[in-house]
Amino acid sequence: MTTSPFSYGVTAYRRAGTRALLAATANRSRERAARRHDMRFIDLGSYLLFRDVGLRGRLPDGSEDPAWRGRNGERNALFAELLVTTGLRLSEGGSLLLADLPRRSDSSMRSLPFDLPGAVAKGGRPRRIRIPRRVLKLVSDYIDLERMISAARREPTVSNPFWLTSDREKVVDAKGKRVRLDRLTPRERGRVLTGAPGKAQHALLWLTEGGAPVPSATWEAAFRRACARCHRFGIDVNVTPHTLRHTFAVNMLSMLIREQIGIVFDPQDRHGAAYRRILGDPLQKLQHLLGHASVTSTYIYLDSLAEAQELVDAAADRWAEDAAGNAQ
Repeated sequence: MTTSPFSYGVTAYRRAGTRALLAATANRSRERAARRHDMRFIDLGSYLLFRDVGLRGRLPDGSEDPAWRGRNGERNALFAELLVTTGLRLSEGGSLLLADLPRRSDSSMRSLPFDLPGAVAKGGRPRRIRIPRRVLKLVSDYIDLERMISAARREPTVSNPFWLTSDREKVVDAKGKRVRLDRLTPRERGRVLTGAPGKAQHALLWLTEGGAPVPSATWEAAFRRACARCHRFGIDVNVTPHTLRHTFAVNMLSMLIREQIGIVFDPQDRHGAAYRRILGDPLQKLQHLLGHASVTSTYIYLDSLAEAQELVDAAADRWAEDAAGNAQ
């Protein structure tokens, strides 16, 4: 039987104008280190060392380590890359299905959107995620190589499976009932199979070497081992999956502020309206990207932004250039 590393709960609510009680199921998982008072992030250089030395088993100079005996290094590094470039939570990134991913297109956009269902997102709040085209290409390579080998090793043993339909939007249970894919909880997603009986495989994106879904505890253990390996080389990093979400948030807020400065800066503004737009709009955009219920939860990244001096310097330089250009 496939077990789920995620928790979920049922909330009852009354439909407007009726006495009927309805039930909504939502992911209630909460990652460790996701506390307000422990908001940690790392700079890009530290992240790259953690990814390449810690997860991939490279040496600090980037060369191969002949003593490396780790397993699933490329898969684990790709999972970290997904979290740090999208801001997904561990439970959200870990419960993605192949059908959730955007299809690659000929668009010139650097990133492609896909919708994270509310049944997967924390608090039941759906949101749109943008995944860089570069990362999507790496995910596609993983699916075609490492994941394909893992999925072919063993036929899944799942109680009461859901079978994915050809339209990739619904599943069918053992009784023939059709259910929308975006209504499935993380635990139910672990029961989704694709293919035909006898040649079936799990529909989740991330699989173990034996073809089973990767539990969240496996990702956490991989991150702890990666940090320990980095420490042996004198690299002082302490990274959890949620650290990468914070890292995404701090960098994204800096970029949004810099973009907003270029849009709304007005040297004739005497009432501070531009500054309210500079801070207000990026924070609201970041709030939606992270899936926060209130923008006040996003304010913690302003304090962290002040600690990331290289980001502040870059934003200040952009502001100075725009100011000089408008003054001429």
